[in-house]
Amino acid sequence: MNQRHQYLPLSKISAGMVLADDLLDKQGHVLLPAGVILTAGMLTSVENHHIRQLSVFTDNEPDTDMDDLKQHQLERLDILFRHVDDQIPTSILLDYLRSYRSDAI
Repeated sequence: MNQRHQYLPLSKISAGMVLADDLLDKQGHVLLPAGVILTAGMLTSVENHHIRQLSVFTDNEPDTDMDDLKQHQLERLDILFRHVDDQIPTSILLDYLRSYRSDAI
């Protein structure tokens, strides 16, 4: 997937833009995952974390790229949950995340 992205100041980012890279806090925790469609609330929260710029996609993505992004995110869940056996709470969480990721983008 070869897409162009650009770092822009928050003042030039609007709701509806797509985040190009994972947004991490100082400890390395994911605040927002790559591929999320930014909302006004997210942008306010990001600003409250004293983040001044974000990497966003600069052009509209074709539907095939969106399908590739969905597939990549689902594959990433498999990697993150690779050590989970049939633990009921964790398998419920994984099912929920798969469902969310399938419908989110």
